[in-house]
Amino acid sequence: MLGEVMKRIELVIEPTALDRFIEAARAMNLSDFDVTEVRRSPSHDRRERQRLYRGQTFIIDLEERIKVDINVSDEAASRTAHALIARVNPESVAIFRLERATLVEDFEPIRVTASSREAVVAVQ
Repeated sequence: MLGEVMKRIELVIEPTALDRFIEAARAMNLSDFDVTEVRRSPSHDRRERQRLYRGQTFIIDLEERIKVDINVSDEAASRTAHALIARVNPESVAIFRLERATLVEDFEPIRVTASSREAVVAVQ
């Protein structure tokens, strides 16, 4: 995968569509994705939508949504995006080209010894 051109697919879905996305991802063997809660301004036609909460009427300023990020290979990006659109029906889809994949090395954890612990306590 390193050196291979990768693309990131970003989907914005309603919270109720998360289960549909997870089922679709499992069916497509997508196991590595990020899910983030976001807030989005309502579209113009839904802007005047009023809600009632504890006897008070209010207009929704921001709606809850979920953003899903998936990294896939360049040749699989279009096919994956079209399959997800058909199965999940997202509000928006974006495909970004990742310029260079970077390798992050696993570093050895810092070992705390009795002498290093005493040095930290002495500094404090």
